[in-house]
Amino acid sequence: MRRTLYTLCCFALLMLLIPGMASARGIFEHQNISVPVGQTVDDVYVVGGNAEIFGQVTGVTVVVNGDLHLGRTADIKGLVVVIGGLVKQDQGAVLGDDIYNISLDTSTQNSLLIGGGIALGLWVLQLAASLLMVLIPILLRLAGKQKIAAFTDRYPLSSVRRLLVIGFLGTLILAALSALLLVTVIGIPVIILLLLMMVIALAFGSTVVSFRIGELFHGAGQMSDWMKVLVGAAILTAFVNIPFVGFILFVLLLMISIGICVQWIFRKRVKPLS
Repeated sequence: MRRTLYTLCCFALLMLLIPGMASARGIFEHQNISVPVGQTVDDVYVVGGNAEIFGQVTGVTVVVNGDLHLGRTADIKGLVVVIGGLVKQDQGAVLGDDIYNISLDTSTQNSLLIGGGIALGLWVLQLAASLLMVLIPILLRLAGKQKIAAFTDRYPLSSVRRLLVIGFLGTLILAALSALLLVTVIGIPVIILLLLMMVIALAFGSTVVSFRIGELFHGAGQMSDWMKVLVGAAILTAFVNIPFVGFILFVLLLMISIGICVQWIFRKRVKPLS
């Protein structure tokens, strides 16, 4: 099973390496082949077999899951690629380009498995985070009902600039506080608590931003509130997953969320005094 997987990977790599279709005088075989002395071919492609070349190859030579033997009379003008096999070159063989030999030994297989596992794990984490970015705002809107609706109504699109400023200042204060707490042992639990608060703030901030994005669409007046949040959260998540641009958008979303949280706390503390 593993060998089949590696063979498929080799086929994909082979397709990337081949500059074009094999010429009419090229060789494309699934068995052992030999190019005798005096014979000239354009390209040689062998999959699942060994290749012996004693003549001339003017183009590309590719061997997958097989060994390549270059005799002393061999004259290879183009690129030589051997995947999953060995290369034996006799003295006197002429090469016009480089040789690339990719061995599928145990260490290479383990490296491929580890690299593939890491890539798959990162993809699963990204998928899970994307689903949470869509589901959490919807669940908050459905669970909170009137309270979340009143909370969302306090922050229209016109307040985004003010929330960004408040969130930026709040982020600087949190970063400075975290740096000071890192030098103390007791500060580590406090930092974890601050991170948890940022996650909660991000959840509520995403709900507000998603709702406002959903309101921008034509026909939003006939949509329920949770549908607006769904549309907005799906669009927001799609843009966040864009490389580089998504990171900047996520930072802005985090600052808006912190700004909303800071402003909400400030109102709660000021209200009893008024």
